[in-house]
Amino acid sequence: MAGISQDTVGAAVGVSGSEVGRVERGEAPWLTIRDASRLLAAVGLTFWGRTYPGGSPLRDAAHGRLLSRFEARLPAHLKCVREWPIPVQGDQRSVDLVIIGLGHRIGLEAETAFRDEQATTRQLMGKKADAGFERMFLLIQDSRRNREALAMAEGLRRAMPLGTRAIMTALAAGRDPGADGIVVL
Repeated sequence: MAGISQDTVGAAVGVSGSEVGRVERGEAPWLTIRDASRLLAAVGLTFWGRTYPGGSPLRDAAHGRLLSRFEARLPAHLKCVREWPIPVQGDQRSVDLVIIGLGHRIGLEAETAFRDEQATTRQLMGKKADAGFERMFLLIQDSRRNREALAMAEGLRRAMPLGTRAIMTALAAGRDPGADGIVVL
């Protein structure tokens, strides 16, 4: 697409033109992210990647503790399932936790460090729609920095209007909270 020969691209990054051809055909088992980035830069592109859970997840300890603290506050009749796969063929995303026992499934995503309001809102609403959930909650670890960021996140708070007290009170009583919301623990 850049109108540059494979030999020219290869010379720019120190590989042969035939190796560039193997990369283009997906036949280069030696290719690393660094090599791919260098090849892409040679034709004016930037490497961008995204990760998805696969196999047995190794979660960071803080994330796991936050989910455990939330689960411990729920009544015994509500069941929680972690890492619920999105039921779309080929989609490798999952929801951090699903609450079962209120007549429909409620999804919950946990964040130990809340940073990007727009990305978080898109992620939550996309997972809610793709998983077919009635409700979605965002669980945020209680910290000064997270509270400050959440105070500025007006769009997210409009999309998820319920707060910690309303959600936890309804769940403790075995009731559907009635809307999406944000829990700070």
